[in-house]
Amino acid sequence: MFYRSVAFALCLGMLSCGVAASVETDVDRLIAALHDTDEAVRITAIERLGRLGPKAAPAMPALQTLLREGSPAVRAYSARTLGRIGETAEPAVPELIRAFGDPEPAVRRTAVEAVGHIRPDAQVAVGPFVRLMEDSNPAVRLRALHTLAEYGEAAVPALVELLEEDRAAYWACLVLNQIGPDAKTAVPALAERVSDERAEVRREAILALAEIGEAAAPAADEIAAALEDDTDRLAATYALGRIGRIPTEAEARIRKNAGSPEPLLRAISIWALARAYPEDRPLQRRATEGLVALLESDDPQTRAAAANALGALEPDPEMAAPILEEALDDADEATVRDILDALAGMGPAMVPQLTRALRFESLRPRIAFLLGEMGPEAEPAVEALIELIGGPCRPTQHQALIALGKIGPEAKAAVPELTDALRQTDERCRYGAAYALGRIGPEAESAKAALLETAESSDATLALLSAWALAQTAPECPESAEKTVPSLIEALEHPDARHRRQAAATLGKWGTAAESAVPALEKAAEDPDVRVRTAAAAALEAIDP
Repeated sequence: MFYRSVAFALCLGMLSCGVAASVETDVDRLIAALHDTDEAVRITAIERLGRLGPKAAPAMPALQTLLREGSPAVRAYSARTLGRIGETAEPAVPELIRAFGDPEPAVRRTAVEAVGHIRPDAQVAVGPFVRLMEDSNPAVRLRALHTLAEYGEAAVPALVELLEEDRAAYWACLVLNQIGPDAKTAVPALAERVSDERAEVRREAILALAEIGEAAAPAADEIAAALEDDTDRLAATYALGRIGRIPTEAEARIRKNAGSPEPLLRAISIWALARAYPEDRPLQRRATEGLVALLESDDPQTRAAAANALGALEPDPEMAAPILEEALDDADEATVRDILDALAGMGPAMVPQLTRALRFESLRPRIAFLLGEMGPEAEPAVEALIELIGGPCRPTQHQALIALGKIGPEAKAAVPELTDALRQTDERCRYGAAYALGRIGPEAESAKAALLETAESSDATLALLSAWALAQTAPECPESAEKTVPSLIEALEHPDARHRRQAAATLGKWGTAAESAVPALEKAAEDPDVRVRTAAAAALEAIDP
């Protein structure tokens, strides 16, 4: 039996590689294998069907049967494959929702993921997903929460209905919190839950209104009333700050709390006032100074809250820079970590302060990441990032390379060091160097010879990145096209869809010079992955407009 299973699995592998005459024949054989008495054969067939995506739709009836009657492993694999089939598998949604009650957490989790991939109408999915919020397995609950939030505005009407159910209200608030501003039509229903007798429901309703932001202003009075309850006052103060409106009767209390001996309440109260009155410069200065002072608190929660508050406050950089610079001079490493998020939240004006913070060695990867997120406006940090490339810490080197790439042409001064980094032994650094050179573009043309060398690497990822970088740095170079097109054609068969998509997009960059890739691109235009199909179609258009 073992040898028969192995032989059949090998046969399936050959089929998936194109040895069989057609996809239809493959699907028929795989469906037949779903009825095999050997579970290993069934699981292999299910997995192979999943790789075919929408082309495996004829297998749906058999997969639904296995989802009901198979072993736990078979049920989980069947759910996963139905999800991979995508929107075509919508008729299987009722069976997948039934699997939300499966005794095995792995089956429930994969069923949730599958419904998320299929994306049925929100009215069909929201109720069952909310029920899963009470699942005994945290991984199932988390997956359901994220999937619901991905529906965004489309899920809001159903969630508003669930807010009327006492049992479901808490979970509906959690999802609306994740949806944020797109949940604005839920404001009246959430406002009613602010006075719920259960503290946890009140808190989550207030926090959901906070994430909705300015559109939740009609609920400000209900939120202000929660300031009277010691349990709710922190959440209510935070929400009023996020909304940017403090009712007159609540202002006196918040101003009083701004002088509270309780650090966290003081931080949030100062922040809320500054958010509500952005034109009051003395208040802005007081808020900034007060929050920076709290960054030195012994309480990690207080430091984190102060850092988040500074970032969300977005004070005038001219006013905030000297205050934060002074704080950096005296701060220990733990405090600097909290200051970083505040600095990043204030935007490119804080680049000099972030660059100074590079003196903390363990924080360099994080700082490099933050600088990269600022893009071209982080150009003043290029020299400091170049120094990090040659440093001993691999995570630091990698993040510095990526940051230089995100800065783009403004990082052209780094080209010699990036070219050298292509020859390092660490593969992540080589990948990062190729990425950065490609993002810098024609300003990095001097790296062409090095990129031509790495484009012929046996490392498929490095070869693909190098080919892409050549297409960005030397798009008119016949030699670059000639040397990279064959490897790009080969990459169109890579098991990873990301490689296939990037290969197709890069071939499109070469235009008519990639004419030999047309047959491979025509095949890629029927790829199971929609993004690969889109990239291949665009490449064909670029090659033969």
